[in-house]
Amino acid sequence: MSTPVCQTVSANTDVLGIGIRINFYSTMLLLAIIPQTPNTNELLNTLYITAGTSGFGLLLTAIIQTALHRLSLFHALFILHILFFLGTGVSPMGKYHWARSRIAMGVLLQYTSVVSFTAWGLYLWVHVKDFGSQPECNHQIKYVLFFVTVRATAPWLRGLWIAALVFSAVVLMVFFGLMAWTLFSMKRMERAELKGTMLARRSTLTAEASEKAWYRSANFPLLGSAIYSTIMLELTVARNAANVLSDGTNIGRGVVQVDDAWEFGQVLSVVMIFANVNEIIHFLLGLYSRWRHGETEETTQGSELELQEQPTTAVRAAPGLSYSRTYTRTHTTSRISGDIWN
Repeated sequence: MSTPVCQTVSANTDVLGIGIRINFYSTMLLLAIIPQTPNTNELLNTLYITAGTSGFGLLLTAIIQTALHRLSLFHALFILHILFFLGTGVSPMGKYHWARSRIAMGVLLQYTSVVSFTAWGLYLWVHVKDFGSQPECNHQIKYVLFFVTVRATAPWLRGLWIAALVFSAVVLMVFFGLMAWTLFSMKRMERAELKGTMLARRSTLTAEASEKAWYRSANFPLLGSAIYSTIMLELTVARNAANVLSDGTNIGRGVVQVDDAWEFGQVLSVVMIFANVNEIIHFLLGLYSRWRHGETEETTQGSELELQEQPTTAVRAAPGLSYSRTYTRTHTTSRISGDIWN
């Protein structure tokens, strides 16, 4: 039986389309450049939820296509790279009654996301030489690491990724466990005691934020991570791209066909960018209105607390715990401030 010869890797617009890439890159950059302040908590929460849901959809696509043997090694590496830096997760958009069952559900969902992504990633690297729909091309797939092009099947690269996946999964699961324990402990506190603690903490944070310049509130490590992941991924795409002539001859540097056709999946991804832009516009309009009327974040939130004391107002919500290797800690903190303190 003859060994299959690699021609080119077929295009996969469900994974590598231009719209999908623009959506993920813009989301990562927005999450990195918007500073973490009391005024921006709600905006960041919405962006985190959008990013986490998009990542979760991409993870499900990867798992399903892997099971059906329709995902190539290159496209699997593309998904792995995006999700490692952006993450996945499902968090509630609204603020609902803060119950132990919601805390347990949030932790369970995020543990499921962590385990699913890690298990899929480990399966990919353990079978990297014969992974996917076109294993005969795997030895020609390249990966860019710190601007250096290496073979994706290199043993040391496989070991590095396996170690990174296991380490990050352990850290995230411990972090989510500690957060769940903290929330359950807060749930046992008396309502008056909890309110007093949260009011004091909010007042301190608001005072600290008002004294900080905007650049001190920005998260430059996240910005660096977003820029690095975007550049490395685009270099990986460029150095693997094939250039197939009409007669079938490939004159490109790589073996992967890249189809940038604007199909439904690509258009939908760009529409999600418009949703983020719409959220930012509403945030800016609200911020301008608050500034124009001389309101501060502390004044506004104090009024909200008074409204929450009315019998018809729902009790504080439990925070969502969005799974993201890059943005987990920031997002979890913002969800606590948005759901518990409001």
